[in-house]
Amino acid sequence: MKRLRQLSLLVLLAVGLGPLQFNPAAKLAAQTERSFETIAIIGTGNVGSTLGKIWAEAGHTIIYGSRTPLSSRVQNLLIETGNAATATSQAAAARQAEIILIPVPPTAIAEVIATLGDLTGKLVIDPTNYWEFEAGYPVSPRDPRASLAEEVQALAPGATVVKAFNTLNYMVMEDPSRSAGPVTVPIAGNDALAKQRVARLVEDVGLEPLDVGPLQAAEYLEEMLRLALGFRELNPGAAFDYYLRVRPN
Repeated sequence: MKRLRQLSLLVLLAVGLGPLQFNPAAKLAAQTERSFETIAIIGTGNVGSTLGKIWAEAGHTIIYGSRTPLSSRVQNLLIETGNAATATSQAAAARQAEIILIPVPPTAIAEVIATLGDLTGKLVIDPTNYWEFEAGYPVSPRDPRASLAEEVQALAPGATVVKAFNTLNYMVMEDPSRSAGPVTVPIAGNDALAKQRVARLVEDVGLEPLDVGPLQAAEYLEEMLRLALGFRELNPGAAFDYYLRVRPN
């Protein structure tokens, strides 16, 4: 609830209202109007577990897809996530959810997509990145024009794939105040309504969504992560996040 209180205060300040003018009834009405999603998170690593906890707190139903759903680590994650989160196999999680997040190693994408079965009609969010180091700097290990998101779309042609959440560290998702200012999450995809749904999930994390175009733009988003990672490698102890401001052209 701490995150929700912080976000509510930021919204109030942004529109010129003080915290004493906050109307609980208005907040409840806004939450009632909002549609909550059932989200399958395939994997329980840093990105998946962080977003799962945040989205559960925002009111979404979280289903973790794990190879070891009964393990003590995953069961503890369910307790930490709350809101009746569950864990099951990866395929079962995908079947039960409207939205599927795949925070998996890039080399495992083909295997994971095959495991999930028929994804026709599903919204798949791809937050993955791929890099190797050359002379201490991260580069794409393959043609950078062949994005991971487009690979996912080719493997699951009946799904709607959106690239998002790949340009920032999971610790900033967990606590956006680390950046001491707004953080942009660029979104790429071919379906406008799907991108709107993802944008609302970005806002639930306390970040700012920006639709940057079709899925082919995913190649640039993956390069953005390599650029940020390269900066960290060249400047130990320092990092940056992206804040993209829209202006009249």
